[in-house]
Amino acid sequence: MLAHGPSLALDTHSLDNTRREGRAVCSNILYHPLPTHRQPRPMGLASGLFPRLPRSLATALLLALALPGFAAAAPRPHVVILLADDLGWQDLGYLGKEIRTPRIDRLAERGVRLNQYYVTPWSTQTRAALLTGRYPMRYGLQTQSILPSSGYGLPADEKLLSQTLKEAGYRTAWVGKWQLGHARPELRPNRRGFDHHYGPLMGQVDPFKRSNALGPDWWRNDKPVKEEGYVTTLLGREAAAVVTRHDAAAPLFLVVSFTAPAAPLAAPPEHLARNAGIRDENRRTYAAMVSALDDAVGAVVDALEKKGMLADTLLLFHTDNGGAVPRKFPSGDGDVERGAADNGPYREGMGGPYEGGSRVPALLHWPAQLEPGIATGLMHVTDVYPTVLAAAGIKLDQRKALDGFDQWKSIRGNALSPRKEVLIALDDLHDVLRMGDWK
Repeated sequence: MLAHGPSLALDTHSLDNTRREGRAVCSNILYHPLPTHRQPRPMGLASGLFPRLPRSLATALLLALALPGFAAAAPRPHVVILLADDLGWQDLGYLGKEIRTPRIDRLAERGVRLNQYYVTPWSTQTRAALLTGRYPMRYGLQTQSILPSSGYGLPADEKLLSQTLKEAGYRTAWVGKWQLGHARPELRPNRRGFDHHYGPLMGQVDPFKRSNALGPDWWRNDKPVKEEGYVTTLLGREAAAVVTRHDAAAPLFLVVSFTAPAAPLAAPPEHLARNAGIRDENRRTYAAMVSALDDAVGAVVDALEKKGMLADTLLLFHTDNGGAVPRKFPSGDGDVERGAADNGPYREGMGGPYEGGSRVPALLHWPAQLEPGIATGLMHVTDVYPTVLAAAGIKLDQRKALDGFDQWKSIRGNALSPRKEVLIALDDLHDVLRMGDWK
């Protein structure tokens, strides 16, 4: 039975306010106005491109460049995906009330905020959907997440985004939590199209001990490593180092899969001090983990800027599912005793069938191609695969049909979102489908 919920309705009030404030509305994206300038004196195309050359020479040069032998492909962008873990909708500064995230806020201010972006309710499922462009129920990952005790993983016959980009000349790296299979080497990142991997292979990693219930879980390119430090800081530092070492002449595909602010909750003293005004201890620790996440995102962005790569980088930030809140979903597994996340107006959270579990904050940032704005069209994490290929000018070569849609024109404001529905869950516990404004 379909239920029409108010949280699914489009924010027409915000659209009305936008129009009154004088911002332009193009299709399903809202853009901030650009400064107006006096119209320049018209000139010929050749003179406009080569103003210091004689008109005849400029015209000849323009014609020469138009010949087939002079045609050159546009350089492909670097692609960086920053993935938070169990982050609540209102737990970012630009969307929330009490947790400050200045580095992420700056990306949102200068990028395109994706206002109807959906993932799956579980960590493994979202990571699988991101890399395959296909719903996880198509290959047996539709129920919850892969646990440290699990022996299965993402099937080898699924062609991942990393493999496609590597074939197109990208250097590839996965920094952070994998959680797509660890029991056998063929399930791990270095066998799935990633040149470099660093961080935990499993979930439920202690932020200071870098271990889970089964023992240490900290790896570098399929070999266990022993290091000291806070997990979020280590991941941010490693991701920045990947950027610093990278030869910018080749395109880079980097996924930074953070473990914060997911449980177990723990944070360094300096981040706790930033959130001393939050009275609830659980919430304060969670907020400190978000602060550490913001610092780590800033470290990656700073490395891109210092390397001269930021303007040419398509950067996507989102969380793998909604924040964990106290609830009893049918399995009774993985519930939290005390909630710390804030999913704002959305019901319940991580692991559940409602909006709080799968509708998440997300943004895109690419200074060379995207004007700041808010994309209101329906999007799903499976859309990342074809959209990245379209933005990079890479032909889709995938023998299995994708569930994702190319959203590049929609994001740039040139078309409506092609997506009309989102399959959120299909398993023994829940069957959840959003169609239009109905769920």
